[in-house]
Amino acid sequence: MPMRTIRRRLAAIMLPALVGALAASLLAFALACGGGDEEPTPAPRAQTTAPTQAPATAPQTQATQPPAPSVQLTGEVAVAGSSTVFPISEAVAEEFSIANPDVRVNVASTGTGAGGRAMCAGEIQVWNASRPAKDSELETCAENGIEVIELPVAFDALSVVVSPENDWAQCLTVDELETIFGPDAQGNVMNWSQVRSEFPDQGLRIYGPTTASGTFDYFTEAIMGESGAHRGDLDLATEEDPLIASGVNGARGGIGYFGLAYLEQYRELVRPVEVVNPGTGECVEPSSASVANGQYIPLARPIFIYARLDHVVERPEVAAFVDFYLQEATTLVGEVGYVALPESAYQWGKSRVANQTTGSVFNTIAAGTPLSEALEKVN
Repeated sequence: MPMRTIRRRLAAIMLPALVGALAASLLAFALACGGGDEEPTPAPRAQTTAPTQAPATAPQTQATQPPAPSVQLTGEVAVAGSSTVFPISEAVAEEFSIANPDVRVNVASTGTGAGGRAMCAGEIQVWNASRPAKDSELETCAENGIEVIELPVAFDALSVVVSPENDWAQCLTVDELETIFGPDAQGNVMNWSQVRSEFPDQGLRIYGPTTASGTFDYFTEAIMGESGAHRGDLDLATEEDPLIASGVNGARGGIGYFGLAYLEQYRELVRPVEVVNPGTGECVEPSSASVANGQYIPLARPIFIYARLDHVVERPEVAAFVDFYLQEATTLVGEVGYVALPESAYQWGKSRVANQTTGSVFNTIAAGTPLSEALEKVN
């Protein structure tokens, strides 16, 4: 699918309505995760659907072998969770529905935490997650008789962005990001001059994800070194990443963060900030190249889907969707603005499905770990 098709679709779905919503409302392979109090789950942003048919009743005993081409798949696949992973899953769902028109695929952007709750409640088959599943989430699912297969699908560069009118914050250190976003900043750090003495006397305006977001979790762990450690007095906290872009754009002192695909989509609205690599001291801009070469530290991260094991085994349409996802991710990940994993990583994921291997490999390594070390987990 050409990039221009995806961008037109995302812009048509998101930006006009979301900018209006902002006007009305304005007047966080590396990993680990924190959390805070969960916020109410926002409404799903969009769905990709195909004509509805009755679910298939014949179970598939080989989870890794999609039905033969002569078999007409029917049924439903529900996908929900991370807004970061949403563009990938939506693109995969669109292509899968073309090949399998009698399978209905719904993709909702609800936040990683909300997606985990939906999975554990038995409401979805695939969970989008922008950080590894927490032990507490896996335990809750297990208590409800649900086991999940962890499948990394892409690399992301968590991108810090400012207004295009901001001509002073070209590069920030991890310590300066903590000064802006850390819990001690709440009610205290309200001006850019407090971040660095040579910065102007310009008020700070803070935009970011909610505490239900995997991006929030990752950012707090990588920057503050503590799960959930984040100031609470944001000008806007939302699961709608385009609203973050619009808010930052509308405030000269605005700053926020979201995934790389949204940076690529909204470069006309925001400017990326380079982040100092703590190991080299070099300023590095978020990009596919800086993620691929391992220089964008500590904000490069792998992102995931989690598939419900029993439905992969018993429902042919779910098994086929997961297999299709791992097969097509190499192409579609790049088209929506992220960095594809090495082919060996997708094959590793297929072997996890074949062996029905559940649980998380990635939640044992700290956020900010270089991706080269994360890749060792899949080799």
